[in-house]
Order: sequence, then C-alpha cells, then structure tokens
Amino acid sequence: MIKILILIPIIFFYGCSNTSPTNVKTSDAQKITSIEYGIIKNSSPIKIKGESNWIGATAGGMIGGLLGTQICGEEEIIGTKCQDIAVVFGTIGGAAIGSVTQAKLGDHDGFQYIVDLDNNENDIALMQGDSEAIKNGQRVVIIYGSEVRIMPFEG
Repeated sequence: MIKILILIPIIFFYGCSNTSPTNVKTSDAQKITSIEYGIIKNSSPIKIKGESNWIGATAGGMIGGLLGTQICGEEEIIGTKCQDIAVVFGTIGGAAIGSVTQAKLGDHDGFQYIVDLDNNENDIALMQGDSEAIKNGQRVVIIYGSEVRIMPFEG
C-alpha cells in the first residue's frame, strides 16, 4: 500500500500542465511542421489558468478511497459496513480535491504576443507560458505542430 501511495502523487503531478515553448510533446518530435516568421509588435503578461483532467480526479479518488479503508472498521451503520461508506465518500471527495488541486497546480505565468507576420497583411495573437517575455521588435519563428510555439529567431 505504501508503494501505491507514493506512485499516485507522481502520476498526479505528471498530469499538471506547462505551456513553455521549449517543452515539446513526443508526438511532435521528428515530424515536419510548418513555420512562419514575423516580428513581435507587442507582448503582454497574462496568467494561464490550469485545467484538470482525468489524471487529477483519478489520483485523488484513489488516495481518498485508500484512506477510506482506514476508517471505521467492520462496524455497521444501517446494514452497511462503516468502512464501505467511508471508501465511497473518500473516493468521491478525493476525486473532487484531486481535480481542483491539479487545476491550481497548473496555474502559471505567460505572455500574449501580437506578431506582424512576414508576407502577410494580417497580424496574429499567440499566448504561451514562459518566465520572460520575448522583446518587442524581436524577430521570431512560429512553429505549427499539435500546439503552436513561438521562439526568438536570429537569422
């Protein structure tokens, strides 16, 4: 049981998101993607709110259910073992807490960029997480994959 209690938080934290432009999904590695070039017209700081998914709820539910097995024992309440009731409520409560915690842990800082694209009359807006903004006037490359990334470009 100790191994399970150690493994569940590892899975939980793995599910917290990060939108840094240097983090690339395995599915985007070694694939040809399209790119565009441009210049940063404006960068503004933003707060990126985390989101929860099944990982946080599942990890929280498992922890809550396991903790529920440690409550009450074999004593009965209205014809049902107290421990069974504790497992059900522990699982439901743990799933709710896990989902909210995962979303909160996914909160991070980022920037919204307005980019003047080369060879295009239209500007684009792009938001991504990072600790420092790309400077206004910086030449950038926009990389299109399963997620769009923007990075400084010297060339």
